[in-house]
Amino acid sequence: MFSHAQHKQKFVSLHRYFGLTIALFLVVSGLTGSILAYYHELDEWLNPDLFFTEQKGSNFLQEDYLYRAAQGYTESHGGTLNTMSLEFVSGRSLRLYVNGSEEFNRLFINPYTAEVMGARQWGDLSDSWRNIAGFIYKLHYTLWLPGTWGVLLLGIIALIWTVDCFIAVATTLPIMKRFSWKLFRQRWKQSFKMRWKSKGYTFHFLLHRSAGLWLWALLLIFAWSSVAFNLRDVYKPVTYAVFQAPPETPSTGHTLTPLPFQEALSMARAHAESIASEYKVSLGHERSFRYLKAKNTFQYRFHSSRDVDDAIARSVIYIDAATGEFLDVYWPTGQYSGTTVTQWLYALHMAEVFGRPYQLLVCLLGLMVTYFSYSGVKIWWRKRQKARTKRRA
Repeated sequence: MFSHAQHKQKFVSLHRYFGLTIALFLVVSGLTGSILAYYHELDEWLNPDLFFTEQKGSNFLQEDYLYRAAQGYTESHGGTLNTMSLEFVSGRSLRLYVNGSEEFNRLFINPYTAEVMGARQWGDLSDSWRNIAGFIYKLHYTLWLPGTWGVLLLGIIALIWTVDCFIAVATTLPIMKRFSWKLFRQRWKQSFKMRWKSKGYTFHFLLHRSAGLWLWALLLIFAWSSVAFNLRDVYKPVTYAVFQAPPETPSTGHTLTPLPFQEALSMARAHAESIASEYKVSLGHERSFRYLKAKNTFQYRFHSSRDVDDAIARSVIYIDAATGEFLDVYWPTGQYSGTTVTQWLYALHMAEVFGRPYQLLVCLLGLMVTYFSYSGVKIWWRKRQKARTKRRA
């Protein structure tokens, strides 16, 4: 609420300049984000030979055998493989992440035969046009700029967007000489209304304002979660100043030889069962098993009842790579409030919760973000032309 028009005008000016600064970037992010709501479906549709196997059932080969087969293939092409996927699903391949190879960074292996089904340089259209889903994904969060410049730039844009969410609300508040809660509600209520029969500039102005208010909470979630993805040095201190921060990931402090893969995995599973019983948590499907060389630990990821959705697996256990000793557990929710908030932001941003209806909502929201950028520029241009005409007169 403002007592004078000039006070409100300051926020209008800020919203205008912030909006114009980020408009083009939000058009790209909005359009690509709308498509990425269906990223997995698109990628699988374009690459069925990589994702689906002829065999079906649960007679998968043992994990260490598959890991050694994939590791051997990776090393023969100059790469390294530190993470083994444990997402065994009937009729589907295992997708592995590769580092160091100039030929590919994704490897697909048949869990029934240990045969390599294919490899690709994720997102590289010169490698194959069927990488279009990955190309769009990388465009969404890096603009395909070299190094970390794209991530940093879009992180700054996301931060401006977050601040502008609050400024935008301020521009819709009524001007009142004396405050009255009843009158305030009556006047502010007008900002939420849309006159669908209006045309031209009026139509875009009213829709820009009313839709922005109705979708405000979601827009803020996507703006701040974008900061979490791209500008963690800002996100973490701000979030953890309000919510409880998780401790640093554990490290053994030694360089002893790691345990054999299958033995370490069996110990991690045993620890998970024990910890789940202690915390009264039910376990679900597994996600991955990873060797962290810098900390000389194994990271075991799996789904639990502490995850925000049945399809997500972000519960984590760390064990000593040399002894198999349990080091720590990180639950996605219900342990550290900062982690809970972050996991929900990730899941909401990536349309990983609430099934198909929310996935469609995220797709439509991306289109609305694009529209807000377009209509904002259109509103500014109309006001600019009007001001020029007034000066000439």
